[in-house]
Amino acid sequence: MARSESTDVLVVGAGPVGLTLAAELRRAGVACRIVDRLPARLPYAKAVGVQPRTLELFERMGLVREVLDAAVPMRGQLTYENGAEQGRVELVLPPEVPYGFAALPQCDTERLLEEFLGRYGTGIERSTALVGFAQDPAGVTSRLTTTSGDGMEVRSRFLVGCDGAHSAVRKGLGLSFEGGAFPEEYMLADVEVGWDLPPGYGVRSMHRGEDGAIDDLLVCIPLPGNGRYRMSMLVPPELSAARQAEAAGPAGGGDGVTHGLE
Repeated sequence: MARSESTDVLVVGAGPVGLTLAAELRRAGVACRIVDRLPARLPYAKAVGVQPRTLELFERMGLVREVLDAAVPMRGQLTYENGAEQGRVELVLPPEVPYGFAALPQCDTERLLEEFLGRYGTGIERSTALVGFAQDPAGVTSRLTTTSGDGMEVRSRFLVGCDGAHSAVRKGLGLSFEGGAFPEEYMLADVEVGWDLPPGYGVRSMHRGEDGAIDDLLVCIPLPGNGRYRMSMLVPPELSAARQAEAAGPAGGGDGVTHGLE
């Protein structure tokens, strides 16, 4: 029989949103638990951009110094078309704005938030998935399971779903996920490059065909470290997962998933 436990708030998902929520709850003295189905943090850059307002929120939390030490300032963007520089965008803000734009890999953001949360004696319960829940006027009873097969029930006043596009919480509530996927497929890579472009600038390089349409695109976002960038580029037709799935047909067994290099 599954063991039964309780807390004020159960947070499902230990990405930046879930970790920030858990940290703010603990700062306010609210008891909470945070669970994530993954056994460890993913080591990829994923989301990179940090907005000035986010840095203000980190300052309020008492975390901004650690974030700024780990991040790289975003100074602007260089634009190229068919190999020729077209212009430069400078990310300049009014002097009353206390912080500028920054770039920080999501894995580092999660690491800093997890360390911060640990100051309040709360850690992530990893390899733990939400498999179901039932709500009543007094709260929510959630069913959790671990990869080892252990199960538990957690009674909480609130259940918060921070578990992404395939959220088990949202599905359990019967809520839809508005929006859709980009029609284009992209390859992603976190790389080190040797070039003489100014540091702190993103790069957007486009190629236009004879018909004037953009038929190739490369976007580079600086990352902390020497010559490190998150690069994304259009998938060439011969590597397109969607085209391979179409060619395979309904019985081909393709999953239609775009595979990227991280």
